[in-house]
Amino acid sequence: MNNLPINEIQRFSFDNTNVRGERVLLNDAYQEIIKRKEYPLPLEKLLGEFVAAIALLRDIIKIDGVLSIQAKGNGFLSTLMTECDEFQNLRGIVQWDETQDVPEELPLKEVLAGGYLAITIQPRNGQRYQGIVEIIGDTLSECLEQYFLQSEQLPSRVWLAANGSQCGGLFLQRLPAEQAQSTDEDAWERLTHLASTVKEEELLGLETIDLLHRLYHEEEVRMYEMKTMQFGCSCSRERTFGAVMSLGAEEVREILIEQGCVKVDCQFCAEKYEFVEADLIAALGDQAQTH
Repeated sequence: MNNLPINEIQRFSFDNTNVRGERVLLNDAYQEIIKRKEYPLPLEKLLGEFVAAIALLRDIIKIDGVLSIQAKGNGFLSTLMTECDEFQNLRGIVQWDETQDVPEELPLKEVLAGGYLAITIQPRNGQRYQGIVEIIGDTLSECLEQYFLQSEQLPSRVWLAANGSQCGGLFLQRLPAEQAQSTDEDAWERLTHLASTVKEEELLGLETIDLLHRLYHEEEVRMYEMKTMQFGCSCSRERTFGAVMSLGAEEVREILIEQGCVKVDCQFCAEKYEFVEADLIAALGDQAQTH
């Protein structure tokens, strides 16, 4: 593979089966996310898996809005979150106990002890939906497979990888046989078995057409339109101002007295916002005045 930016996701299916799939491969979009904070390499890899996962889910769960994966727990990691909107903008963040050394291996059920994985669908117009599964596996792939089985009753398999430069993922799902008019009863077992032979270097180093040929050269694979993805943060001065206003006049006034202004840093993109007394008085009235 060349060194050009690769930020692509592609759907595919297998003729005469009820199995569909997706493959995502990201490099500079992923690097834009992890460079916003100085992450140790094990956390860069874990965050990369979450970025690849949200990209895969984004193309499966089609909404006009924001889709997010959030893992929270009481262990070494407190929060891990990735988001993607309908414009294929990706962002993500990890929060951890920075007083501790970061272990090379990060089994989720240990580093997110007693935690859960939440997949949230937030349409621009419509009702918010959230599916939650307990973190009982070591990997994000296991958690996602449990989510699909629990929430959609659709057997699914997920393979994820990241190395600090690239992240990628492969997804297979078995649809109801009647939906795809399947004539191949053994397809699911055969196709998932073949996918299980994929190596990390193949998942991260091969273009989609080459990866699928390597895995499925004896199958009839139908590939669909490729889509591009990119890093993008939804923060803005207007939205941040609204968050500051939600603190209330009294707390804003105390911050102004102590610090002279209200400063807010976006945790996702590291953009810095600053609001002085003149910015706030119009919204909060005289209560925001410090003199």
